[in-house]
Amino acid sequence: MNNNISQMLVNASNLLKDHKFQEANNIYQNLILQFPESHQVYHDFGVALINQNQPKLAIEKFLQSVRLDPKNANYHSDLGEMYRRIGMLDQSIKFNLESVSLNPNSDSSHNNLGLAYFDKQDFNKAIVHFEKTIEINPKHSFALNNLGTAFFKLGKMKQSSEAYQKAVDLNPNHLEALYNLGVALVKLNKIDEAINMYNKAINISPYFFQAHCELAYLKKFTKDDPHLQLLKELPIKNQLNPKDLTKYHFAYGKALDDIGEYDDAFYHYELANKKVNQLIPKNKTDALESINKLINLYSVNYINKLKSKNSSNNLNRTPIFVVGMPRSGTTLIEQILDMNRNIYGAGELTIFFDCIRKNIIKDNLQSPKFEGSLEGLYTPKESFIYENFANDYLNKLWELSPKSNFIIDKSPGNFNHLGMIYLAMPNAKIIHAVRDPMESCFSNFTKFFTDYDKHDYSLESLGTYYKGYHLLMEHWKTVLPKDFICHVKYEDMVNNMEKESRRMTDFIGVEWDPSSLKFYENKRIVTTPSKMQVNKPIYKTSIARWKKFAKHLKPLYEIVKPYRTYDPEMDEMFNNIK
Repeated sequence: MNNNISQMLVNASNLLKDHKFQEANNIYQNLILQFPESHQVYHDFGVALINQNQPKLAIEKFLQSVRLDPKNANYHSDLGEMYRRIGMLDQSIKFNLESVSLNPNSDSSHNNLGLAYFDKQDFNKAIVHFEKTIEINPKHSFALNNLGTAFFKLGKMKQSSEAYQKAVDLNPNHLEALYNLGVALVKLNKIDEAINMYNKAINISPYFFQAHCELAYLKKFTKDDPHLQLLKELPIKNQLNPKDLTKYHFAYGKALDDIGEYDDAFYHYELANKKVNQLIPKNKTDALESINKLINLYSVNYINKLKSKNSSNNLNRTPIFVVGMPRSGTTLIEQILDMNRNIYGAGELTIFFDCIRKNIIKDNLQSPKFEGSLEGLYTPKESFIYENFANDYLNKLWELSPKSNFIIDKSPGNFNHLGMIYLAMPNAKIIHAVRDPMESCFSNFTKFFTDYDKHDYSLESLGTYYKGYHLLMEHWKTVLPKDFICHVKYEDMVNNMEKESRRMTDFIGVEWDPSSLKFYENKRIVTTPSKMQVNKPIYKTSIARWKKFAKHLKPLYEIVKPYRTYDPEMDEMFNNIK
C-alpha cells in the first residue's frame, strides 16, 4: 500500500479513538477521491462507520471493498456480519459462505456464519460453524458462548452448560457466559451452582442487573444478606438504560418483599412497571378489543356449523392444554401431571402459534398479537383449515415425545384459542388454572418477564387484562361442551392436592399415579418464573400474599372485585382507603 495512504489511515484511526468522527470521515472521503481503487480505504471507512453506529453506510463501503478485492475473505465476512446486524439474513449467509469458501480456516468467518444461521433460527447449522470456529481456535470464548446458546435453543441443556463452562474457563470475566451458564444451570436444577455464577458476574460488574434479577428469584433474602446491602447501596445513575433500571427495581423490590418491608418493596415494583412501559409503549385497549372480536366470532352458530365437519380427531394422540392467567398455577399443574407415566409435559411452546401462522393467518405476521385479527381471515366454508391446522400441530407436538399418548402444551395465553382448539381437536383436554385475581395479577406485577407486548404494565391494565380473560372464559363455558374444560382452583390444589390431582387425571382419562404428590422431585426442566416454587413441596404462603400490599392495590381491586368471591372484610378496608 502507498505509504501516504497508510499514514493518512493511521491519522484517521487516531481521530476515531478521540471520537472526532467528522474529522476522521473527512480524511476517508478525501482518500476515496484520491485513490478510488483502494479497497483498503473503503474497508477502513466501513469499520469507522460501524463505530459511529452507521451500519447501512458501512455496508455501502464494504460492498466497494469486496468489488475491488473479491478474493478477500475478511471483506466478505465483515460485509456478511453487517447484513446480519440489520436483519438481512439471506445476504449475510451468502457473503459469509463466500468468506469460508475463500478461507476455510478463518475462525471469525465461521463464527459470523454461525451467528447468521442462529439469527435465522437454524440452530443446527449454527452449531456446525461454531464448532468449526472452536476447532480452528480452541480459545475462542465468544464462539463457545455462542455454541452454548445454540444448544440452549435446542433444549440441550447439558451440552449448553458444558460450552458455557468452557467459555468461562477461558475467560473468567466473560459476563455474558457467566450469566448464560447460570441460566442453563437453573434449568438443570443446579440452583446452588447457578447462584454462584450470578454472584461471580455481580462481583465483576455490580451494574450487571440481569444477574441481580435472576439471582433475586432464586433465593430468599435476609436483612443481613450482602446482596441486599449491595442493592441498597448501589448508586443508581440516571444514564442507565430503562431495561437495566427495570431489572434493578424488580430485584430490589423482591429483596425488600422478602424481609417484610412491603411499602418500600411496592415502591420499587411500581417503578419497575413504569420502566417496562418506557421499553415498549402499548395500547391499553388492545386486550378488551381482541377479546370482544373473539367472542363475536366464536358464536354458538359458528361453532355448530363447523364442529361436525372436522374429522381430524386422533384418539391415539391427545393434546392437553393447560391455560389460564399467568401466575395462576399452570406450572404447578403441569409438574403434577408430568409425574404420571402416561403424560409428557412439554412446557411453554411456540408450536401452536407457528401452526396458526402457517395454516390460518395467510400474511407474514410479525407480532404474536393475532387473536383479534382472526375475524375475516377465514369463514365457515373454509372449515378444512381447522383440520390442516390440527394435523400440522399434532405432528409437530408429537415430535417432542413420539411414544406418548398425552402431551401437555402449557401456554397460559391459549385461553384465547379454546374455540379454535375445539373445532380443530375436539378430543383435546383443557385444564383451566383458576386463581384469585388479586393474587395472580399482583404476582404478575412483581415479576420481570421478557415478553412485554400483551398489555400496559400497571395495576389498572393488569385488572383490565384479567377482566378480558374472565369474560372470554365465561363465553367458552356457554358455547363449548361442558366436559371440554376442567377448571382447577389454585387454592383448592394447595389445600387438597390429592383430590385435585385425582380429579384432573379422571378428566384426562388416565389412572392416578401417587407419585404426583411428590411433583417437586420431578427432574424435568422448568423455564417459567415459577421454577423455584415447583421444586419445593407445596406451600400455602403464596395464598393471599397480596394482602400484605393491600393498601397500595385499590386500583386493581376495584376492577377485579366482581370476579372474586365476596369478601366483606376487604370491601370495608378498601372503602376506607382514599
